[in-house]
Amino acid sequence: MDKIDKIKRNHKMIWKKTKFIELVADFLGLNYGYIRINYFSRGWNIPESYQDRILELQEQEIKNQE
Repeated sequence: MDKIDKIKRNHKMIWKKTKFIELVADFLGLNYGYIRINYFSRGWNIPESYQDRILELQEQEIKNQE
């Protein structure tokens, strides 16, 4: 399973997706709408340089939900 597949799987497990995407946008210094559309929907075009950090953020978010 590649990193994008892991990100997709984790994204399904996140309850507050809007809040999470806002967190990613703030962390990367990018616009929320850009992140939502380009990273977490159409094509999942997440630059390789950000994939590990996004996975870490997702894992933290999922753990905090429990």
